[in-house]
Amino acid sequence: MRNLKQKAYQIAKDLSPKIGLDLPYFIKGGFWLSIGQFFTLLKAFILSLLFANILSKEVYGQYTFVMSVLGIVMAFSLFGMTNAIVHAIASKKEGTYFKAIKLMFKWSWLGSACLLGVAIYGRLVGREYGALIFVILAAIFPMYAISAQYVSFFNGKKMFDMQVKLTSIFSIISTIFITLAVFVSGTVFWVILTTVLVQIIIQGYYSMMLVRKYIDNKKISKKDIAFGKRTSISLAINNIAMRIDSLIMAFFLGFEKLAIYTIITILPNQLKTLSNSFTPLILPKMTMHKNLKRRDIISYYWKLLLYTIGVIIIYSLLSPIVFKLFYPKYYSFVWLSIIFNISFISFANTIFNVDFIRLNKDKIINKINVISSGYLIVGSFIFIYFFGLIGAIINRMVFRGITMLLNLYYNKKCYAK
Repeated sequence: MRNLKQKAYQIAKDLSPKIGLDLPYFIKGGFWLSIGQFFTLLKAFILSLLFANILSKEVYGQYTFVMSVLGIVMAFSLFGMTNAIVHAIASKKEGTYFKAIKLMFKWSWLGSACLLGVAIYGRLVGREYGALIFVILAAIFPMYAISAQYVSFFNGKKMFDMQVKLTSIFSIISTIFITLAVFVSGTVFWVILTTVLVQIIIQGYYSMMLVRKYIDNKKISKKDIAFGKRTSISLAINNIAMRIDSLIMAFFLGFEKLAIYTIITILPNQLKTLSNSFTPLILPKMTMHKNLKRRDIISYYWKLLLYTIGVIIIYSLLSPIVFKLFYPKYYSFVWLSIIFNISFISFANTIFNVDFIRLNKDKIINKINVISSGYLIVGSFIFIYFFGLIGAIINRMVFRGITMLLNLYYNKKCYAK
């Protein structure tokens, strides 16, 4: 077995110069990230089955609505610090981690204020039950906002095995508790409260206590902290834009349509999440190379584009079978899911995003996020109001197309000097 591993390693090492990738690095890191994503996707799949087949469309829509609101107020938690932490840790400035955490915690109280505002609004319009959950979420939101930052720390350290083990344990435990909440209560209140509290307790322990054992120095990168602050505004706008269609759909079309939209997009979004899990491999690796040329970036881009096309084809062939077996109540909408997944082609932008972070091009990141997010927010109102569910799908596809073009344009401009 040892000889077999050595031969496999040598083959990967010999192939690396031919395809332009450090295969041993990506295979080793990719193995651990694949294991982690298996448990994450398994959790998402099991919960989607529970929500789609046990909860009514109305209740599932309400759950999606509340979680969308919670996701939107995450915009106040200095989103940009996540990438800043990865970059700083990869650069051996590990004291940056808790400096960034403190800033995120402080700013998160603005999110709490927003959630409290939603609770007051719910009380005024006669939704006392919904108002109560938002009051509770407002009180615990800052802890929720910082709870998952251990992922950025271990990614920056390139300790993918540790990150995966911790995330996998969390996925298993949280799935068990949420499943119990669904079967025992079947109400939005307890399902959401269970979801949030389990994350705060388990991932909060990882981020605030366990990480301390792996910090080797107290050096702080002021440059990365400043970068995180500068990019947080545009990323906050992007975060709002990515979830605003759920709120608009609930308002104009009702919770049942929102549940349908969630199921239509859940599998394509999980494919994107799975693919995004390999991004942590790219940033630390690219950070080590200071003399990358645009031809190198474009070469990586084309390789990633071929991968995305393959995923789109496979999903188009398999999704009708998956919907028939696991989401029978939503099978008539599978064609919309296939159309939506075509926009996955924009995943190839990942290479450009990572390169902009590597080069500290926060102005470019801000421009791309503001322009594309501005379109998505405005487009969501227009397309959903006039075209309903189909309009929401088309709007998302146009948004990803615009983002793809902007990344290509600014990448070319970035290297034009």
